[in-house]
Amino acid sequence: MNIDLTGKNAIVTGGARGIGSSLVKALELAGANVLVLDKNTQTSSDAKIFQIDLADENEYARLYSYICENYSSIDILINNAGVTIPGDPSNYPISSWKKTFDINITAPFLLTKTLMEHLTSNKASIINITSLNSDLGFPNNPSYVASKAALAGLTRSMAVDFGSLGIRVNSLAPGYIKTAMTGESWDNIEKRTARQNRTCLNRWGTPEDLIGPMLFLASDMSKYVTGQTLFVDGGWTIKGL
Repeated sequence: MNIDLTGKNAIVTGGARGIGSSLVKALELAGANVLVLDKNTQTSSDAKIFQIDLADENEYARLYSYICENYSSIDILINNAGVTIPGDPSNYPISSWKKTFDINITAPFLLTKTLMEHLTSNKASIINITSLNSDLGFPNNPSYVASKAALAGLTRSMAVDFGSLGIRVNSLAPGYIKTAMTGESWDNIEKRTARQNRTCLNRWGTPEDLIGPMLFLASDMSKYVTGQTLFVDGGWTIKGL
């Protein structure tokens, strides 16, 4: 069964590259009108791009004006933009902590608040892209682990707060996906193999592996699903021995 999003307005943050770019193309193929919010203006899709620094709170007024001028409603919001800044936890720079939280958790909160009237009008689906790290501990990256866990918590909070408005809020939690962000682990054969072996499917994920789950959460096929985290991790989170 094909998912038809014809006429739906979708926003994807960080949609110019990586996982976000794949999600944007999939939404376009399903018929949605897609707006990318990104600092980068280069993209391989046909989507419109609104250049914005999501870490700058002052930028949201400009975004609000643009949305009001061009859209009567936003049907799908995918908070995908994220950064990871690994480091020694015993001497972790507060600047890295703040930058990670500004993008990974504060931006989804500010964006949702900014767009609330547009999200409410058509009972939108909000999808927050979290991570394995939202539920598990990983070494030497305290801000990323903490921010993704916080985003999973924000998902549940928003699902409760906005459910009466008809807005659904869910998390999509990727495992290790081969992108530029995971390039260091992929290029290290020992790390690549170790991460592969942690999955039940014995492989890394690709951005395309997230498309089906994303379309499910974005569409009416999941219209009674909210406050949930869907792990797309090859079975990493359930594997014992």
